[in-house]
Amino acid sequence: MKTNIINLFKTSIAVCLLIICSINTDAQVGKKLTRHKSEDPMAGKVKPIITSPAAGATIDGPFVMVGKAEPNTAINIYVTPSYTLPKSPDGKPILVVSTPKHRGQHFNAKADANGVWQSPLIEVMFDSKTTERRIVVFVNQIWGSYTYTSKHIDYWASPKLTMMMETVKMPLKSNK
Repeated sequence: MKTNIINLFKTSIAVCLLIICSINTDAQVGKKLTRHKSEDPMAGKVKPIITSPAAGATIDGPFVMVGKAEPNTAINIYVTPSYTLPKSPDGKPILVVSTPKHRGQHFNAKADANGVWQSPLIEVMFDSKTTERRIVVFVNQIWGSYTYTSKHIDYWASPKLTMMMETVKMPLKSNK
């Protein structure tokens, strides 16, 4: 009886070791141990892209973005001005103009039945003291409860987008 229990115990340990080794082997081969595959709901669908203006183009005034996405989906367009602030020789901060046209902007559009979408007119401005001016744009598409984002596209900003600041002298009011 004692011999049977010892043999049963040895056999049980051997079976456990074989199961552990086979799991490790499957993992090394690259087999997934999960039973359920998570499928991308956008598989076979059009991912959002910007078709116009072309990536790297120079923007020299108000512009309209055009792109392609899955038909009849909501599109969010994000436009962000990017620039370098000048260095101050005395270490004091340099003030720059900050209006809604100088900050990031968000627009909504809807893809038509052909999947083509178009933004409203977009206008971006830069302070004249800034350098290395670029406009960074990306779009995302909402498909049910999923959101898919495009690549970030960089555009160069023309000097025409610079807001020139001048000192205005006002005459004093007379105390009459």
